[in-house]
Amino acid sequence: RGARRPQVPDRPTEPRLPEWKRRRSPGRSRSMGGRRSPKALPCRGVLLALFLLACPGCHAEVEISVPAVVEVLLGEQASISCTHTVTGGKGYHLVEWFITDKNAEQRRVAFSEQGRREVDKNTEYTDRIFMDADYGLVIRAADVSDERAFTCRVMGGVAGDATGTAQLKVYDPPEAPEVTWNTRTLSVTGEHASEIATCNSQNANPVPTITWYKDDLPLQVPTDRSNDLYVMSRTVKEASGLHSISSTLYLRPNKTDKDSHFHCQVTYLMPHGEVHSLKSESFQLTLHYYTENVQFSLESPKIIKEGDDVELLCQGDGNPPPEYVFSKMKAHDQFEDLGSKPSGLLVLRQVTKKDSGTYRCQVLDFDSPPEVELEKEVTIDVNYLDKLVLNPNKTVKVPLGGSIELNCDGSGSQTPTLSWRKGKEQVENSGKLSLTSLTYRMAGTYTCEASVPSIPGLRRDQSVRVIVEGKPELEHPQSPRHYYSFDQKVTLTCSALGHPEPRITWSIPGEPSTNSSGNRVTSRLSVDMTPELAKSGVKCLAENQHGSDERMFQLETAPPTVSATAVPVDGGESQGGSMVAVIAVCVCVLLLLLIVGFFYFMQRRGRLPCGGGEKRSLTPKEGNPDDNVVEMKTDKRNEQTGLLSPGGGGGGGTNEC
Repeated sequence: RGARRPQVPDRPTEPRLPEWKRRRSPGRSRSMGGRRSPKALPCRGVLLALFLLACPGCHAEVEISVPAVVEVLLGEQASISCTHTVTGGKGYHLVEWFITDKNAEQRRVAFSEQGRREVDKNTEYTDRIFMDADYGLVIRAADVSDERAFTCRVMGGVAGDATGTAQLKVYDPPEAPEVTWNTRTLSVTGEHASEIATCNSQNANPVPTITWYKDDLPLQVPTDRSNDLYVMSRTVKEASGLHSISSTLYLRPNKTDKDSHFHCQVTYLMPHGEVHSLKSESFQLTLHYYTENVQFSLESPKIIKEGDDVELLCQGDGNPPPEYVFSKMKAHDQFEDLGSKPSGLLVLRQVTKKDSGTYRCQVLDFDSPPEVELEKEVTIDVNYLDKLVLNPNKTVKVPLGGSIELNCDGSGSQTPTLSWRKGKEQVENSGKLSLTSLTYRMAGTYTCEASVPSIPGLRRDQSVRVIVEGKPELEHPQSPRHYYSFDQKVTLTCSALGHPEPRITWSIPGEPSTNSSGNRVTSRLSVDMTPELAKSGVKCLAENQHGSDERMFQLETAPPTVSATAVPVDGGESQGGSMVAVIAVCVCVLLLLLIVGFFYFMQRRGRLPCGGGEKRSLTPKEGNPDDNVVEMKTDKRNEQTGLLSPGGGGGGGTNEC
């Protein structure tokens, strides 16, 4: 075995034991001293039992326990225990670890003799192993090459020897699977299976397995070649001892595979019986298949009316998508070519009743068999309203105070509902509108509207203009009075109704501004307020070929009171910004006069108390009788109140205010 076997005292070196004697259970092995026959006769067993009873010290044996399998991840430390007991024998004790080499021969790699533990030199494990305190063998970093049987043998002198074998398994998970699939267009009409995809998984131990999936369901793929489905697998052992595996899927696709998703899954084992898996990305196939079904339908809207955009969609289930040719039926079996649309969508813009009819879609797919119907037809009906018929039409003239009847008639794909409106106001819910005692305000545009309640948005209208003829009418015939002050700018407004359009003139010169709207004319004139204008007033005259109407603006001046600020009803507009200041000054003066008058009246009646607010001495000062000195003490208050005293001035009187 490449190492020296130690000599056992008082025991001759025994020849190599037969295979049936060296083989022991992986779990436990037991040995007793002396030679043992493979088949003990019953009488010899009895004698042996009597001998052991007579000599208890002569019983000796070796018991050993080694795990059958030891599992470890690649690169981790692996420990293989060798638990044993030696009973009845004392003295010599030897524990040895053996491996089985490539030649199927055992070779010792480590041993422990009489408590001394050593690793055998010049073996592949010399620098990678050691024995622990319990005689177990420890591999520092497990490698794939370590997957083998490790045998522990215990020799106990007279107790004999026992062996136990453990199988070391090293695990390493594979890399994520990579899948490459066929990106070309595959025909469903082929007779043989085509290469679909190849799945690769590298660097695993033990060898993993690859399973193919279609729509998340596993494919039961045979390994034998066939025209429909099979797989070819290959396993490569890398220099590192790890395994790489590849699997190629062959399939004859059919039309149902056009929407299917494929992927592969790698399944591998890990310690303690755990099973793990890794999925690849999913992929789809590009298939070439002929058209079997054609659909031609109206997309939108379902109820069609004039002015709508109509979409007709034609779709075949072939791939690549076929070409679509559209046409419209004109007469018996005669069609108008509408061109081809690669998308299969025919759009009719702003349809009219002329677009009603039958449309045909033809799918051009030359791979389809003759029995496949490649033409479809759709008929559309466009709801419409004909042009309305009005009587009278467009424009009608009616004398002031007269009457007229407006009639409206409509038709279409369905009988419409008719109504009349003027502007936004509805005036009649039928096709006949009667207008009596016409006034200027009743003149204008009347619109007849036709609609179909069951088809929202389907409506049509037409208008007629009613003109009321007569002499002018001023909108405000009264002549109210207006108050102004002199030198003020005044704007006068005159508005008249009538047809033909009235002409408005003023009784005074000026440059009026005139504008008209419908049968109304409005004229504005700006003038300066003068005494002459206040005396004569201003007249507005509206006239046409049927007569005239006039209005007098009577302008008056007013004293500067609060009432003078009133705004005219409809004639003048103040133009002076100083008018407000003048009124404010007048009001203040009036209030001051009222206060002064009130105090004067109360003083005359003696109702206000007065005090000596002023002292006057007319006596000369001592020391100079010749000088006339007047000493006066006064203040501003006394000066003001003295003017209001009963005595008139500031002299005399004992009571002063």
